Amino acid sequence: MSNYYLLDETYKTYLESLGLNVKLVFKKSGISINAVNKNGYALTKEQYMLFMNNIGSIMDDQQIIEHSNIDRIMMFVPPLFAAMCSKDGKRCFERISKYKKLIGPFVLKVETDDEKLSLTYEFDDGSLDMPRVTVLGEQVLMVDIIRKATGLDIKPIKVASVYDYGHGEFEQYFGIKPSHLDFNIIEFRLEDVLEPFITENNIMWSYLEPEFTKRIKEMEIDESFSAKVRSVLFELIPAGDDNIESVAKELALSVRTLQRKLSGENTTFIKQLNHTRELLARNYLKDKSITNDDIAFLIGYSDANAFQRAFRNWTGMTAGQYRKQYGNE
Repeated sequence: MSNYYLLDETYKTYLESLGLNVKLVFKKSGISINAVNKNGYALTKEQYMLFMNNIGSIMDDQQIIEHSNIDRIMMFVPPLFAAMCSKDGKRCFERISKYKKLIGPFVLKVETDDEKLSLTYEFDDGSLDMPRVTVLGEQVLMVDIIRKATGLDIKPIKVASVYDYGHGEFEQYFGIKPSHLDFNIIEFRLEDVLEPFITENNIMWSYLEPEFTKRIKEMEIDESFSAKVRSVLFELIPAGDDNIESVAKELALSVRTLQRKLSGENTTFIKQLNHTRELLARNYLKDKSITNDDIAFLIGYSDANAFQRAFRNWTGMTAGQYRKQYGNE
């Protein structure tokens, strides 16, 4: 379960590109607009709901459709980019379902039978009371993904939610008339979701999948306290907020209690911090487009030389040697 949502500067710029009064949204949500910088700003589930509801209050339906364009979104939501690397729509939606909790405090359920594939949305606590802009935007996003990835004008066979769909914009986009139900659902013909993706990219998926899978396993399977600390650090390190006070705050603990729990597992905060940095670095190094300077910044080092020394201590090899050995995985 994801207990926070990372709002970054890219998303702020993205909202501005839609012509929204971004300052008003942040003010109504109780978030300092200056606090949302390149390092990101963590929202709780409640803050996320308030923020999205405030966005929805100033967006018309056409803007919701534009807001849900995969070409814009995937640049700052890696799990969605990974989904576009899938073989077909069925696998794409299954990937999104698996990794959705890394994106926000809601889940996507995927069900198939001999004729159709169904997608339903709800919060991770089972509640259906999601913001309108989230529900309708997600439904548009799923259609946009499968159309862009296949190059085909695929139409869903059913679109419904607890919300009203307005005056025709969504009907025109989906190609069918949405309906009102007491749950949120979108359905596709099975033959449509089995169409091959022209965006399939196994090399990029091999780079992204290990880290996503590890993070999910740590959230769902590994009940150790150390795993919970690492799960928090995976988000805080790229945001430049990897100190023990911030981790303790995310886990709703005092610093002393956090240290005591780690000590009970024969480890320390510094060990878990460095372990998480190593895991992040290993995956970043598999992408040749990311420089050592960028990696140093992303995992919290002041310069590339400090990162290089740390990486050699962790692995016994230089960053260059690691790239050469694993960069084409």
